Amino acid sequence: MESRLRNDLIDPALLHDSQRIRVVSAEYFETIVNSAQPVGPTKSPGTAKDIVEVLELLRQVIVDYDERTRQTPSATIDVIYDNPERPVESEVISLAFTSREPGMFGQGRPYENKTLNRRPILRECVDDPDHPGYKRAVLGMFYDNTIRMTCWARTNKEASNRALWLERMMEEYSWYFVSQGTNRILFDGWRQNVTLDIFNNTYYGRPIDYFVRTERLWNVSQKTLEDIYIKLTFGNATQ
Repeated sequence: MESRLRNDLIDPALLHDSQRIRVVSAEYFETIVNSAQPVGPTKSPGTAKDIVEVLELLRQVIVDYDERTRQTPSATIDVIYDNPERPVESEVISLAFTSREPGMFGQGRPYENKTLNRRPILRECVDDPDHPGYKRAVLGMFYDNTIRMTCWARTNKEASNRALWLERMMEEYSWYFVSQGTNRILFDGWRQNVTLDIFNNTYYGRPIDYFVRTERLWNVSQKTLEDIYIKLTFGNATQ
């Protein structure tokens, strides 16, 4: 049987008074906006990237820098998202993120500040150009991540040289990461050297950690809240 609206179960005031529905949606909108932190630190330039997109951006930059600085055409670098699992002839850089926490703000070093971004930050609240008479807000959250890039080679010397090469790359492309929507990338230090044995082949690894601040932005539309309210409220009264 075709679904129909159960008028007997719906508040008649809501059925016939669209203005009241708009008031309800405005109240929900104001609750969301008022629960956010006041307008905070400037949002990232470009389109904000999540941590997975940052890893892909790193891969692209490594490939580009390798092509620009490579002295031996055949000596390419493989970029992977896990430790090597099979013998390889070329050098390898593995990418991974090892931690993710709410963004921290203050005057201290990364991960040492006490003010955490645990609730959304209001970026802006404007009239909705697509729906006259309604409001639209942009909210955001910062996240502090640690990315680990490990340079793998057949000797300690090769691994160390590649790690230094990677440091130079990160310095030279720092502006590009920001322009592409990465809020901040900071060198966080080398970690303990590692080795990996694959089918009796030993590979030497130099892990380097970078602090990466990412941002997630989203829109809150009063009109969308109104549509959701109508659908869920009236939908519960349909057969």
